[in-house]
This record gives sequence, structure tokens and C-alpha cells, in this order.
Amino acid sequence: MKTFTYLVVLFSLSSNLVQAQKEPDKASRWRTTVEMGIQAGRVRPDPSDAYNYYGNYIYLPNYYNYSSIRPAGNRIGLTIHTFVGYTLRPQLITGLALGVDYYNNSAFIPLAAAIQGDIFGHTKRLTTFYTLESGYAIAGPNPHDSELKGGWLWSPGVGLRINKGNGTGFLISAGYKHQEARQVASVDGVQVLSQIEDRSYNRLFFRMGFSF
Repeated sequence: MKTFTYLVVLFSLSSNLVQAQKEPDKASRWRTTVEMGIQAGRVRPDPSDAYNYYGNYIYLPNYYNYSSIRPAGNRIGLTIHTFVGYTLRPQLITGLALGVDYYNNSAFIPLAAAIQGDIFGHTKRLTTFYTLESGYAIAGPNPHDSELKGGWLWSPGVGLRINKGNGTGFLISAGYKHQEARQVASVDGVQVLSQIEDRSYNRLFFRMGFSF
């Protein structure tokens, strides 16, 4: 009786194994990409054109003697980027992008809605793709502490994916990123009299990474 039971169990396991081998592997509809790289841009000198205010009253520029401390020059910073998306159709993925971007000595943590799509509409060993992102970034570690606030961002880009099979691949991408921010600097120590500076960071990015 035990022998018969063992044979039944063995036959069942064998049948399941054969059936699993016959069924094709279904690729996951979720895709995650992780990239790291640099972002670079030319920075213009910091002009003294911010408006000072006292309470609800706005005064003209130079009401308080504010001197520029940020010179012109080329800037290169680190960028770390992660995208988690769901495949709506074979050539279109939508999801969320997050990471860390460094602008000079200030870091921002972006969170954006994003889409990725194959440019030529079909998957091959080498796939060219585009990306579009729009969202908001909060200020991370920076020398201005809580005076620096984040802002709206948007970023288009293109890339090349080397498909390795099973949904994995190696990525190379490049594009443009626009990041807004605001600094409210206290003049009198309690921010009753303050200097408001609106910033716009414009950078070209170059990243490399992998997808799975």
C-alpha cells in the first residue's frame, strides 16, 4: 500500500513538472530601473534682484544691501535615479520616479510621475526609449537648512536599453532636468525682514544603470 502511495505521489510530481516545463514563462508586468550618473550645467552669476518684504509690504530691490555670493561657472553634480513602473502595454510603462539630485552643495529628493516608452514600438536586443517626468522635489541636506525649499520639476530624456532576457537589462540614458526651488533667508534673525530668492536649476544628465 505504501509503495502504491509513493508511486502516485511521484507520478503527480512528475506531471506537474512536465506541465510547468511546457508552459511559457510569463514576464512580470512590473519594471524597476536603478541608475546613477552626473548632471551638468552652466550657472549664471547670482544677481541682487530679489524683493525684500516686511509683513505684507514689499519693497524695491536693494532696499536692504544684499550682495551676491554665487559666481558664474560650470557645475557638475551627482544624480541617483529610481523608476518603478507598471506595463500598460508592451511598449508603454507608467509609474513613479524618485532619487537624489545634487546641485552644487544642496541636495533635493524628487518624487515624480513618470512614463517610459519604446521609441520604435517593438522590443529587440537593443531598445531605444524615451522618458517623461513631472513632479515635486523637497530640499535635502544643504547649507541653508530650513531656509531652502523645494519646488516643481520636469524632465524629458532618451536612452538605450540592452535587453538581457527575463525582463532584465543594462541602461544608458541622457536628458534635461528643470528644478525649481526657493530660499527665504532671514535678514533680522526672525524672518520678519527676509530676502526671498527663487531659483531655477537647469541641468543635462547622463546616467547608467540596470533594469529588472
